[in-house]
Order: sequence, then C-alpha cells, then structure tokens
Amino acid sequence: MASIELKNVTKRFGVNTVVNDVSISVLNGEFLALVGPSGCGKSTLLRMISGLETIDEGTIIIDQVEVNETPPKNRNIAMVFQNYALYPHMSVYDNLAFGLKMKKVKKDEIDKLVKNTAELLDISELLERKPKQLSGGQKQRIAVGRAIVRNPKAFLFDEPLSNLDAKLRVKMRTDLLKLHKKQKATSIYVTHDQVEAMTMADRIAIIDKGVIQQIDTPIRVYSHPNNLFVASFIGSPSMNFLKGKISVKNSKPVFTSKSGLTSFNLPLNLVNEISDEYFDNITLGIRPEDITLKFNESDIPMNPTSIELIEHMGDVSLLHISPEANKEWKVKIPPTESLQIEQKISIYLKPDKIQLFDGITEQNLLN
Repeated sequence: MASIELKNVTKRFGVNTVVNDVSISVLNGEFLALVGPSGCGKSTLLRMISGLETIDEGTIIIDQVEVNETPPKNRNIAMVFQNYALYPHMSVYDNLAFGLKMKKVKKDEIDKLVKNTAELLDISELLERKPKQLSGGQKQRIAVGRAIVRNPKAFLFDEPLSNLDAKLRVKMRTDLLKLHKKQKATSIYVTHDQVEAMTMADRIAIIDKGVIQQIDTPIRVYSHPNNLFVASFIGSPSMNFLKGKISVKNSKPVFTSKSGLTSFNLPLNLVNEISDEYFDNITLGIRPEDITLKFNESDIPMNPTSIELIEHMGDVSLLHISPEANKEWKVKIPPTESLQIEQKISIYLKPDKIQLFDGITEQNLLN
C-alpha cells in the first residue's frame, strides 16, 4: 500500500476552475472519503489521482514519487466506477483475470489470484457466470474484485454504490468496510451521500465548488464544522440556523434574532469564546437532535411554537416547526404518537451543542 499526497492541485475546464488549489495527504492504509454536492469537483479530483485527467497546477505524489507525467497504467492504482464497467461477453473469472493477462502474469499465478480474490469477496460460485446473469450487488463485487486481484498500491472508488437500491447499498457499504479492514488498503472514496462517508471513512474531506472546506474525522466534522456549508451538509436532517446578534443585558449574554421575535440567554462560557467584534452579525446553529421538548435545568427555553408536520420514521419522529415566519426548523425526538399537527409545544436547546457562526464569513467562531 502507499500514501497519496496532493499539493496545491488545480484543474480548469475553460474559464471554470473545478478543482481549486487542493492539498490533501492520505496516509498509508487510510480510508478517506471525498464528499460534496454534485458538480463540486470530487470525481475530477479522483480522476486526476488515477491519471485519467491531467492537472493544470500542483503536484500529485504516490508512494513518495511524483506522478504528474506518469500514465495511468504505470501508477499501479485501481479504480472502481459506479457503472461496474464489466466485459459483458466474458465470464466473471475472465473479467477478474483480464488485467493480469494484459500484464503477462503466468497462468497458474492468475488462477491462484482470481480464486483467492473470489473467496475473499464470497463470489466463488459466480466465476462461470456472465455479467448479465448477475444482480447489481454481485456486479459491484466483481468490479471491486477486479481491482483487488491486481494488488494495487491504492484503491479509488467513484460513487460505487450509487446504482444500488437503498437496502443493498447498506449491505455493500458494510461489506466494503469489512474488506478495507482486512486489506488495510489505502482508499479514496468519492460519494455525494454524507451518511455513506460518515459511516465508512477514517477521515472526510468536504468539498464545495472545488475547494476543500474541512478535512477531519467524522466525529469532528459533525460536532465541530468549520463553517455553515459543512454544518448544513453534514447531518441528516441538516442543522437548524437562525440569524441574529448577541448583546449583554444585566451581565448576561442574550441572543436576539434578526426579526427581534426570538430572544434567549446564552451560556456565558460559550460567548466568552468569541470576540465581541462578531456580536452584531451572528448565525446560531443547532442540530435537530439537540433540541428537546422536556426541560432540564441547563437547557435554553425558546418561544412556544406549533407543529406543522410530523414524519414518523420508526426509530425517531421528526417534527417540522417554525420558530419564526418563513424559518423552518426540524426537531428529532424519540418515536411518539401522542403529538399532533398544529399542537403547541415548548422547545429547549442543549447549550453545549449550540454553534455560532460569523454572519459575514460563515466561519465557525467556536472552533
């Protein structure tokens, strides 16, 4: 396996900069997820690492060797695509063996590598079948197997599960993660699904408009987002926000919304972490699961509000409320059938879960 390093990598298509001055270091054996909305540049970044796309500026280093001018076939990188890219006229065995045959590997060695890989992926009984005889999940296993059999320095996954149904995606996600733990392979995994990234990766790189917004562990990204974009992108449902300002009344910090309709005290220790130069333009953030309907002594009460919609999701109930006009929030609570639409409720914020963002730069002031 190998480390992968990107130094100030930039890619342009005409006047559009799709990857902008990106620097990432992927450790030997690490599983890094690249996540972001469609069109943010994550797949282009992956293609540049593989050599399928040239770079305009910067340096790509694989296993401590610069590969800017190295052809894809000489980088010893295996890429798994979302469309499987299997040869339809070949058996599963021949699909797995094809790359090894092109490298002139001996026949008995090919047979050994193919059968070992098939056993690892639990697809031994499929070796004589053609791709048209396989399910979507089986095809994806073959695509992964074709990458593994080559024993590459690193694996690149480009949204490999996006063509599968929801239930199969969950299973394949677990299988890929188990495989990574066995192989200890350096892997970069592109996805637009933030749940997929959170559950699989050692670290996550969140990208927006070709720029890295944050690289950190899933827990850090979730609990300490760098900015409003990361806070809104990571988490399902996304974080609730309210614009306003902070003032000090009777030695107590008070948050007041921009409309002036919502006002409540903030913990002193929270406000002490930021400079008062930011007080006039603040965006407060709180996740749906960090709002409660039951008051505890340390919780922060907000104005009573009405339930506009209830989504019963089995393990949780999701309440849609509007603390102010045209400002929808979501509250995640244990499953309940006792609440009704239009019912008036009181809500309370967990003070240690509040995030405060600069209203101008959108950067997290508490990081």
